[in-house]
Amino acid sequence: MCLLFCFLTIPAKAQEQDFQKPRTLGEYIEQEKTLFDVLKKKHPIFQYEKEGRLVGQYHLSDRLEEFSSINGGPAVAKRNNVEYTAVTYRLGYETTLDYPNKFVGPEKCAECHPAQYEQWKRSRHAKVVRFPEDLDEVNGDPKKKMYGTESSILPMGIYPEDVLFVLGTPRTKYGFLDKWVVRGTYHVEGGRLGDKTSKIVAGGNQFSRLWSEHITPEMAKKINAFIPEFPTKMEDFGDSGSNVWGTNSYSAKNRKSFNFQPGSAYCEVCHTYKFDFKSIDEFYNALGNREELRKHTISKGISCEECHGAGAHLYGARGAGMPSNCERCHQRFSYNEADAKANPTKVFNSYFKSSCPSCGTEGAQLYNSAHYDKGMRCNTCHDPHMVTKNDWKDEYTLTGLKKECADCHATQKEFFKPGGIHAEDRCTACHMPNMMSCENFGAVQFPDHALADNVRASHIWNIKVDKTAKTLNPPEGEPRKSNVKGWTIARDEKGHFFVDLMWACGRTSFSDVNLVGPGASGCHSPVQTTLPDKLKYYNQEQVYNDVMKWQQPVKDGYDKIKAGIKAIDRGLADNTLLPVEKKAEIILLTKQAQEIVSKLEKDGSWGVHGPAYSNKIVSEALVYIQQAQNILKAN
Repeated sequence: MCLLFCFLTIPAKAQEQDFQKPRTLGEYIEQEKTLFDVLKKKHPIFQYEKEGRLVGQYHLSDRLEEFSSINGGPAVAKRNNVEYTAVTYRLGYETTLDYPNKFVGPEKCAECHPAQYEQWKRSRHAKVVRFPEDLDEVNGDPKKKMYGTESSILPMGIYPEDVLFVLGTPRTKYGFLDKWVVRGTYHVEGGRLGDKTSKIVAGGNQFSRLWSEHITPEMAKKINAFIPEFPTKMEDFGDSGSNVWGTNSYSAKNRKSFNFQPGSAYCEVCHTYKFDFKSIDEFYNALGNREELRKHTISKGISCEECHGAGAHLYGARGAGMPSNCERCHQRFSYNEADAKANPTKVFNSYFKSSCPSCGTEGAQLYNSAHYDKGMRCNTCHDPHMVTKNDWKDEYTLTGLKKECADCHATQKEFFKPGGIHAEDRCTACHMPNMMSCENFGAVQFPDHALADNVRASHIWNIKVDKTAKTLNPPEGEPRKSNVKGWTIARDEKGHFFVDLMWACGRTSFSDVNLVGPGASGCHSPVQTTLPDKLKYYNQEQVYNDVMKWQQPVKDGYDKIKAGIKAIDRGLADNTLLPVEKKAEIILLTKQAQEIVSKLEKDGSWGVHGPAYSNKIVSEALVYIQQAQNILKAN
């Protein structure tokens, strides 16, 4: 049974896009109207519903919902006196409902740009949309059982002949678009999709590497030992689960409800693909005809023309330049009144689907950082053609960077240089913990313990040393549970987002390069670390107490140095008869001490970046102060 009819009134005839006029958000939303009418006639879900072979209720999810209705869109539209506002998603330059179009495909671009093409081809951007037989990681067999479970890339009852595209890579998860170009939010029981005796069932639709390979029954029990609410049995996973260990329910609640959502309403925003049909009617006629759709697929994945436009410079002004950029997929915002009141200059928070920030919110996090205020943008550090430096089959990511942290943070680099604790770690190990969720796997989201559905690196950097302050928080007065809506990222006193100590030091993540990459120690994760038991962090207070052991001596020394410099300045002012050579010696000594004060302030870690080195230079500064004071006393 359908819970909600489509928000839009279906017109009698499809409208071709007028490329001579700028497209408004309202026109983009309206463009999808006829598609729903076509899908209601063609897609088997509606036939299954009539025949009583549908388990779970569906919700028609369209562009109006995804682009305007969610995350405070209506409130922002009212605030800005416009009809619609897209808070969370950006429009593509052209969509899969634009015909005729001038897409040429990445291979055409490769003719003149082979270097960029080679970098792109080995990146995950090139792999996020593929035909089933292109899945090299399973030798083209999406029904292969994975990691010793019954879970496969395509879920129960769904076979390659039912599917146009598989979305995703081995880093995190896989989903699918069926041959009607509708998002696969369901599985099939009692046969195959085309069988007259089978059932379409809500959820159980998404392959999870996290669940199938890492959150094994044994690992679940280990985590449950210190988080009693952590699920250990199939039934414990609830709405997130399924009847197959390793396959969860995404954009669906297991056996209860699911979104009926064409790819044009959501998937194509980031997992892009393009067809070269000559008209919208040709496209509509091909829906359900897998081979016809494949024949007209001109581009798969986040390819050249997604940023540079259809045909790029090959067709002159249309498509030339950069009509799109990283922010289209990586700057998902949400709006709420609390943020707007707290910081009028930064009224947008990051998009949450449950209790972890959604994937694609890197730019929204950057936007609320000191780095952004200083002018840093995505391409300050990232090469957009080389987004994957390591093997794309790995479950962690090493990105191709134009700039490393140490290129700008020379003082912090100096504190690491002498060696010691953390000297071999990347800056990102603490400052960019994997915090974001791709899977929306709410059953294993426990932000206070910094685990376990956290598969993409945060872009916040600013660590707040506090015993209780939490990065991720539900609305005031609501319980700290993943099924609570409206979670946000907290701000510090300057209005910037911050990373709490548990995420920085004690997180558990099975796709964080700093925990699972070559030579990694597992940091302080209770179930991943190779460090002694006393260095396993189960709560934030533990982390805070250990950090204080490093910081307090340095802060105490810093205070003594500052007080000493102040006393020496007074002594110099009072002692007018001091010989010039003695005065010069005192000034030189206090200047050296002040340089160390400035260095400690600029580093800002108070011993965490280099405990031994920090204490060494504090001791040096105190010697300078003592010697200056001795000279004063002697004269």
